Amino acid sequence: MSLKVIGRINTGLDDLYAWCELQLLKHEVKSTYALHRLEKWYRAGSNLRSGDAEKVFRTDEPKRRIVKLGDRLLPGWHSELVCSGDRHSGTSTTISNHRDHTHFQGHAILINLGEAIYREQLRRNDDSSWQEYKLTDGIVVSINTKLIHSAEQISTERYNLTFRHFKPEYLQLLQH
Repeated sequence: MSLKVIGRINTGLDDLYAWCELQLLKHEVKSTYALHRLEKWYRAGSNLRSGDAEKVFRTDEPKRRIVKLGDRLLPGWHSELVCSGDRHSGTSTTISNHRDHTHFQGHAILINLGEAIYREQLRRNDDSSWQEYKLTDGIVVSINTKLIHSAEQISTERYNLTFRHFKPEYLQLLQH
């Protein structure tokens, strides 16, 4: 499965921006793929490491409106990652080619605020299989995070909110 547009947030978009702007986003994860993004995990998160260094953790619950939005878009979601980039401050949501961590199942829902170019490789090791999509303000997409993908921020300011499920074995680690 590749990127699929599942909707657009029109009503309440300004409120969603305002909520994002109030979050205490920081360089929480030391990702080699997204060097300049600010982020914050909600409900549960991952340090995006493997082996002995891997860690999943419980974190804050977002405001009720965000919980309900996640419930509507991805029932039973376990984790939300909010990312921010503002060229004036030297931050960016641009992320280079990668697959999401093995902590997560392959299906995620992304809400885009601002504009970006999203790219995904539909067939591994096949450079002719790359697809490119323009993510516009308020678009909501379903993505396969196990495909190699990237995103390039093109608006001055951008936020993205990604809702995910943990794989069962990592979800069990959160129960302890």
